[in-house]
Amino acid sequence: MPQRTRWALDVKVGGQPFRFGLDIGGGLTLLSTRAASAAGCTPWGRTTGFQMTGHRLDAARCDSVTIDAGGLHVTPAMSLVLPPEAVESGDANLDGSIALDAFEGRAITLDLANGKLVVESTESLAERVRGMTPLRISMAREAGGHSLAVLAAVPTAKGTAWMELDSGNGGTVLVSKPYAALVGLDSTAEGPQHAEFDLLPNVRVKTDRAFTPNMIIDGNLGMPFLRRWLVTLDPAAGKAWIAPGIGPAASAPEPALPPKPKR
Repeated sequence: MPQRTRWALDVKVGGQPFRFGLDIGGGLTLLSTRAASAAGCTPWGRTTGFQMTGHRLDAARCDSVTIDAGGLHVTPAMSLVLPPEAVESGDANLDGSIALDAFEGRAITLDLANGKLVVESTESLAERVRGMTPLRISMAREAGGHSLAVLAAVPTAKGTAWMELDSGNGGTVLVSKPYAALVGLDSTAEGPQHAEFDLLPNVRVKTDRAFTPNMIIDGNLGMPFLRRWLVTLDPAAGKAWIAPGIGPAASAPEPALPPKPKR
């Protein structure tokens, strides 16, 4: 279901209902303290990671918490536990987020033009990618190898940049300052810029909401890109495929970003 400029899932943890964001670029699945309590977990230890801005994040953990998303059960090896206000990150009523680590060993298809996430079988994967274009990717892991994110190859005149696919980034495309000029952006500009650059000859990033912050990754392709494309990921095989999205969000103008809710 829509959640501001992103998508969210109604899930159950420990038999209790919650709403989790879908954050494929998040690295690790997140639980609020409420969701951790419902799972019967007392958070323990400390896990350290870094957000794309370089901000260090320390959090306690819960292991092997099963999340029921409409009959699909996912059990990340390790979830981080954060207070509700940290999980929400400006989106009200969220008690967690599901990242790619929740689908470890599985192939998935992101059809965000229609607000769908499909977990593929061996047979459906073979059928799905027939006619799709292979997309060159790299796998990113941190937090002791537990986190999982996918970066797409972006060719430049100097070499290949790697930009994270991130459904948790609802409104922007981000390119780190050292790479901005290589994709036609001004690294000194403060506000949004128009961006057009290619991942493949027939796959173009196009948005009026590109920014050039300082980051510890090369770039981040958020919903302005993902909602226009059908993307199938098979992280276990290190493979991905892409095709034009067909659905309401694929052809719609970029939606206005709503103001963040007041607390």
